[in-house]
Amino acid sequence: MDIEVGKTLTNEEVIRELLDLLKKNAMKEQANDVFEICSYVDGLEKKIDSMTEELTNMQNQIKEMHEDTLVNNAKKALSEAQERLNARCEQIKSQVLEVKAQVKSTAKSIVDEAKAKGRAALYRVSEFLEIKKKLLDIRENVRGAIKTTDKDIAKTALLAKGFREAGQTAVNAFRTFADKPEVDYSQKEQKHPITKAVLAPMKAVKKMLVTMELHLDASIDKLDNLAMNVKLDKEKHMENAKVQEQTEPERAEAERVEAEIVYSPMVAEPQEYQYNADAFENYLRDNAANDNKNKEIIMQKDKNVR
Repeated sequence: MDIEVGKTLTNEEVIRELLDLLKKNAMKEQANDVFEICSYVDGLEKKIDSMTEELTNMQNQIKEMHEDTLVNNAKKALSEAQERLNARCEQIKSQVLEVKAQVKSTAKSIVDEAKAKGRAALYRVSEFLEIKKKLLDIRENVRGAIKTTDKDIAKTALLAKGFREAGQTAVNAFRTFADKPEVDYSQKEQKHPITKAVLAPMKAVKKMLVTMELHLDASIDKLDNLAMNVKLDKEKHMENAKVQEQTEPERAEAERVEAEIVYSPMVAEPQEYQYNADAFENYLRDNAANDNKNKEIIMQKDKNVR
């Protein structure tokens, strides 16, 4: 998919649409992860543009250096260093553009599917993890550029020092020849034009490369974080769905049982009732027996009193 030159990922319509879908579907953390990943990639491209500008300025400065035998030899070496670094930047820029294209393509595919199939399609944002390999390659390239730049900075600093000291020696040689006192350069801060023309841009580029490495570290971590957030969200929704499935049958069963409850009237224990003459005689006999027993108890008490 074509990437519009100079347009950041965070301003791409399809990225904004994806972020909006994620937020509307209660996937705010995933939306934040995607936005930050895109921001990091945009940051890489901006750093590369700044480095290219520094290197172009360095190239122009080298061309304007004074022409003499020593300087001509230095200009060749410095130009080669500038060209190596510039080639490395172009390579990194190409890699970053590939990442941008993949991010945009993946986002469009997810958005299209989400519109057709719903929220489940948004779990595909974990597919952004596929750009991790490209980011790791870019980081390796950046680290290589840092090492190369460190060496070129050391060589350039040494070259500038040599030119500076050679110039100071030549000046004092002429002053000695003219019977003039030598200049004590140890008390003066002297910078050779190479320092401004080459060393300063190289140091600026090195600083940008270090920042790029930090951006890459952060974007790689954010990709891992995105994949984890998607996994946790998916597990959470699966668990909620499972609980919902279990709850519905239980609720239905409770309603069914309640509807079938029959409230029966209380029934007394069966008893045998006698309404004939025999029953009446039994009643009198029982009472007579009780009366005789009571009389015996009273007589016994009277005897004890005497």
